[in-house]
Amino acid sequence: MAEFAAPSFDDLPVAYPPDELLWAMLEVSLTGMALYSPIRDAGGVIVDFTIDLLNPAAQRILKQPARPGGTYLHYYPHTLETGVFAFHRDTFEAGGPARLDVNYQGDSLDNYFRLSACRVGQGLLVSFTDTADESRSAVEVALRQSQVSERAARAEAESQRQQLYSLLQQAPVAFAYLEGPEHIITLANPLVCRLWDRQPEEVIGLPLLVALPEIQGQGFDQLLAEVLRTAQPFHGTEVPAVLKRQGQLETAYVTFTYQPQRSDDGTVTGIVVVAIEVTEQVRARQLVEEQARQTNQLNEELAAANEELQAANEEIRASTDELLVAQHELRQLNEVLEARVAKRTQALVEALEETQRQREQVAVQENRLQQILRQVPAAVATLAGPHHHYTFFNTSFQALTGHRPRLGAALGEVLPELLEQSMGELLDQVYASGEPVSGAERPLWLQNAAEAEPEQRYVDFSFQPLLDAQQQTTGILIFIVDTTDKVHNRQQAQAAQAEATAAAERLAAQRQAFYHVFEQTSALIFIARGAQHFIEYVNPAYQELFPDRVLMGRATAEAIPAAVTGGFITLLDQVYQTGSPYFGNEVPVVVYDAEGRPSTRYLNFTYQADRENGEIVGVSSFAFDISEQVVARRQQLEQQAQLADLFAQAPVAIAIMRGAHYVIEVANPLMAQIWGRTPAQVVGRELLEVLPEVRDQGFMELLDQVMATGEAFVAQEVSALLEREGSLKQVYLNFVYQPLRDAQGLITSVAVVATEVSEQVAARQQVSLSNQRLTAANEQLIRTNADLDNFIYIASHDLREPIGNIEGLVTALREELDQVADLTNITPLLTMMQRAIERFQRTIGDLTEVTKLQKAYEQPGAAAIDLAALVEAVRLDLQPQLVATAGKLSVDVAACPRVAFSEKNLRSVIYNLLSNAFKYRHPHRRPLVRLRSYAAGAYSVIEVQDNGLGLDENQQRQLFGLFQRLHSHVEGTGIGLYMVKKILDNAGGRIEVASQLGVGSTFRLYFP
Repeated sequence: MAEFAAPSFDDLPVAYPPDELLWAMLEVSLTGMALYSPIRDAGGVIVDFTIDLLNPAAQRILKQPARPGGTYLHYYPHTLETGVFAFHRDTFEAGGPARLDVNYQGDSLDNYFRLSACRVGQGLLVSFTDTADESRSAVEVALRQSQVSERAARAEAESQRQQLYSLLQQAPVAFAYLEGPEHIITLANPLVCRLWDRQPEEVIGLPLLVALPEIQGQGFDQLLAEVLRTAQPFHGTEVPAVLKRQGQLETAYVTFTYQPQRSDDGTVTGIVVVAIEVTEQVRARQLVEEQARQTNQLNEELAAANEELQAANEEIRASTDELLVAQHELRQLNEVLEARVAKRTQALVEALEETQRQREQVAVQENRLQQILRQVPAAVATLAGPHHHYTFFNTSFQALTGHRPRLGAALGEVLPELLEQSMGELLDQVYASGEPVSGAERPLWLQNAAEAEPEQRYVDFSFQPLLDAQQQTTGILIFIVDTTDKVHNRQQAQAAQAEATAAAERLAAQRQAFYHVFEQTSALIFIARGAQHFIEYVNPAYQELFPDRVLMGRATAEAIPAAVTGGFITLLDQVYQTGSPYFGNEVPVVVYDAEGRPSTRYLNFTYQADRENGEIVGVSSFAFDISEQVVARRQQLEQQAQLADLFAQAPVAIAIMRGAHYVIEVANPLMAQIWGRTPAQVVGRELLEVLPEVRDQGFMELLDQVMATGEAFVAQEVSALLEREGSLKQVYLNFVYQPLRDAQGLITSVAVVATEVSEQVAARQQVSLSNQRLTAANEQLIRTNADLDNFIYIASHDLREPIGNIEGLVTALREELDQVADLTNITPLLTMMQRAIERFQRTIGDLTEVTKLQKAYEQPGAAAIDLAALVEAVRLDLQPQLVATAGKLSVDVAACPRVAFSEKNLRSVIYNLLSNAFKYRHPHRRPLVRLRSYAAGAYSVIEVQDNGLGLDENQQRQLFGLFQRLHSHVEGTGIGLYMVKKILDNAGGRIEVASQLGVGSTFRLYFP
C-alpha cells in the first residue's frame, strides 16, 4: 500500500502571519465564534464562563457586542435546563472537541443551533451557527408547532388565571387561600382583608398565625390542621373570633367554610377559606334575647306585686279593727302598685316594640345573608326533614341543577338523577348520624332542564347537618363547588380555559348591579342631596381619601371643611343651581392620612346634577385619582430636562441624527464646538447642510453602514478636515456611531459620541520626536560610559604592574639596606614609600569596584535579609574599632526585622556607614552609634545616627561625590559613600543625611 507524507506547513507562517490570520478568520467567518474562560467556585467546580470575545457573526446571532461584559449564565440562564451549559463545561474538562445540535428557545433566542467546541489553552473556543434555513423533518416541524401552541396555551392560561384572580378579588364574600402546613396566605381578597383589618401587603406571603397573631389559642389553627389531616371540610356557623381592629381587640362573629384543596395526585396542598361576617346579625339576636330576658324579669316582678296585693287583702279581711287604716294604706298601696304596674307595663310594651324592631332587623340581616348566599359562587341549599325538602337555594345552586328545585319540594322529586347516583343515601346518612359528609371532584350526571339530556359534572361537596337546640338533626346544609372546569382543565386545558372564561363572564355579568359597581370601582364616587349637599353615599375609594372620618349623613361643608376653602362648595352650589355639569382636570387636593400627615393628590372629576321628576335634588361626583400619571409626567419632564442638562454638561460631544438624511435632533455645546458652530446653528438641519466639508471624507459612508447593519462603529484618532475660523483645519477625533431603534426594533437614528484629541495627538507626536532625540542622546551616553569604563579598567590594569614592580624594588632595597648599620634617615623614607604604594593600591581597587557598580545596574540576588543577623556580623568585623575607640553600638530592628535586598550589597552599605561613624568620631567624647529600622510607606528604612564630628551645609552637598574627602586627619579614598549612594540608586532607593557640625549625623537609607 502506498504511503503518503503529511503535508508540510512550514512555509505558511511566512505568507500568513499567525496573529493576522487569527483575527482575519474571526472577522470573515460565517459562523459565530466565541472565546469563554471558566469561572470556578471554591471547590474548583466550573460554575460559569466569562465571555471574552464574540466575532461579528456571533454578535449578529446573539445580538451582543464583541465584549459584552458579564458572565455566560447572566445572559443565557436557560442553557442550564437545555444542557448547553453542561456541554460547554464537559467539553472544557474533557479537552477534546465536541458537537451539539439543540433547539434553543429562551433568552430572546428561538432557533435550531449547531455547536462545536474545543478547549484552547486556559479557555474554550466555541463555533456555532443557527440552522433556521435548513430543512426540517416532519417531527421537528410538529415539535416546534407544538411548542408554539404550548406557549400560546400558557399565555391564554395566564390570562384566564388573571381573570379568575380578578373575579375572586371582586367576590362579595371573604375569600383566602392558605398553602401548606404553615398555612401561608397566598391569596386574600379585599373582603377578607377588611375582615382581618389588614392591607393585602401585610398578610400575603406570611403564615396565618404570623399575620394574625391574636387568633392563637382560639382553636382556628387546630381546625385547619384537622382539615389538612383528614381532607374533610369544616363549616363553622356564627363562630366568635377575637380580632385586632383599629388597634383594639374586639369580638367578631363569622360563618365560614374551610375547604381542602387537592393537587392532581389527590394530595391536600392547601385550604380555601370562604367566610361571611355575621357580627351584626349575632349581636342583633343577642339583643333580642336580652330584651326577652328583661321582659320575663318584669313579668316576675309583676307577679310578685300581685302576691303582695293578695296578702294585703287577706290582712284587711283578718283585721277588721284596722279597716280604716288598712283602707287608707291599701289605697296608697294600690296607687303605688298601679303606678308601678303602669310603668312596668309601659316598659314591657316598649321592650316588645324594641324586640319587634330587632326581629325586623334580624329579618333584614337574614334577608341580606340570603342575598349574599345567593351571590356566592358556590352552590348553597338547605334541606329540611328526613325527605329532604328544599327550604333555601341560591342562584348558583339553581344554575347547577337546571333551575328545577322548588321551595318545599323534595330533592328526589325534582332531582331524581341524584338518588340514582347514591347522593340520596349520603343525605340520609348525614340526617341519621348527624355527621357531615364531603367529597372532592365527584362525577355527577345532572340535567340542565327537565327534558334535557343528563350532563356529567364534577363537584366538591359538603353535606353539613343542621341541629336544633337539642342537637337533633332537623335538616342539611348543602355546599357544592362545581369543579368541572378544573377537572376538564386538567384533561384538556384549552377547552377548560374557554369554559372558565365563559363562566367568569357570566358571573361578572351577574355582578353588574349598580351598587356593587360603585363599591368595586377604582373611581371616587360621591353623591350629595339637597342645597346643603348632605352626603348620601361615598364608595370605599372615596372614603379612603378621608380615613377615620364619618362622611355619610353629614353636610359636605361640615364633613369636609377643606371643601369650603378649596372652592369645591362653590362649585357644588353652581352645579346645583344651574344644572350645568362641571369638569375638573388634574385638580390638586390636599388629603390627610390616619396620622394627620398631609399629601397632595391629583383628580380628574365631574360634578353632575341629579334630577328626580325633572327637579334637581342633588349632585353626584365621579372622580379618578391620576396622581401617579401626573407625578410620572412631571418626573418624565424633569428627567427630560435632566437629560438635556446632562447632554449640555456632558464632558464629551453628543449628537443624535435621525433618518436617511441625518437630520440633527440633538447637539450639545461640545459637539457644536467641534463642528465650529453653535447648537442653534445645527439643530433641525441635515448634517451635510451644516458640514458640507465632510461629504467626501468617508463619514457619510460610515453612517450609512451603521444604519444598514445595525452595528456600532468605533473609531480612534480619525483625521478630519473641518472648517474653523473660515478655513479648513485638520483635527483628530475619537468617536462612536451607535444605532438607535424604535419600539418595533427598526433603526431610526444614529447617536454620535465624540471627543477631540487633536492636542493629544500633537502632544504624542511631539513626545515621539522627543523620545527619538532622547534615544539618540542615551545611545551617545552609553558609548561614553562604555569608553569611561574601558578607560578605568585599562588604567587600573596598566597601573597594577608598575606599582607591583615599585613594591618589589622597595622590598629588595629594604633587604639590601638591612646590612647597612645606620638606617636613621633611610627607614622613615622607606615607610613613607610603602604607605604611598598601599594608598595607590587601595585607589586602584576602589576604581575597580566603581567599574563593577557601573556594570551591575540591576539589583542582584534580592532576598529577605535578617537585619539583626547581618548587623551582628558587621559588628564582629568592627570589633577592633569598637574596642580601640571604646565605642558603643545599639541596634533596634524590631519594627522592620527584614529587608528585601542583595545581601552582599546590604552588608557593604551598613559596613561603610558604621565604619565611618566610628572613624569620624569626635575627639572629646565617646562614640555612640544607634542603628534602627522601620517601615515608611512603600519603603523599609534603616537609620544610622552618631555623635561624631558632624558636617556643615557645604560639606553635606559634597558628601556623596566620587573621591570626596572632607576630613584629612583620617585615611580614606573618598569613594565609600559614593558607592553606598550608587547601590541604593541602582535599586530604586535613596539615601538622606541630616547633620550638624560638632553634634553628629543621621543617615537614612530607603529600600524599596
